[in-house]
Amino acid sequence: MENQHIKTAPPCRASETIVWRGIGIEIIHTANYCAGMDHSEIHSENKIAVPITETGYKSHFFPSGGLNGYANAVEYVRAWLDHEAKTKAWKAQEFASRQGAFDF
Repeated sequence: MENQHIKTAPPCRASETIVWRGIGIEIIHTANYCAGMDHSEIHSENKIAVPITETGYKSHFFPSGGLNGYANAVEYVRAWLDHEAKTKAWKAQEFASRQGAFDF
């Protein structure tokens, strides 16, 4: 039996910075990152917490082409942020940050 190598497209990396609710967010998307998987990295400016990460960094793997109908990773991440911003937990955190609340 002869070894057959499956040829896949090489990784394709794109980076874009958006502003979401006044916070700069860099989205680095690599299509074909590995074996049928894409990868997105999300970095918020100054490591500010956003609804999808408390640390300002998120690494997310998903099946290639798995952007749930969104045209690109930027639209996908923006929709993800908007969706998670509607949760009670995020609303409470956002309210506390506006009030200057601190955990001691």
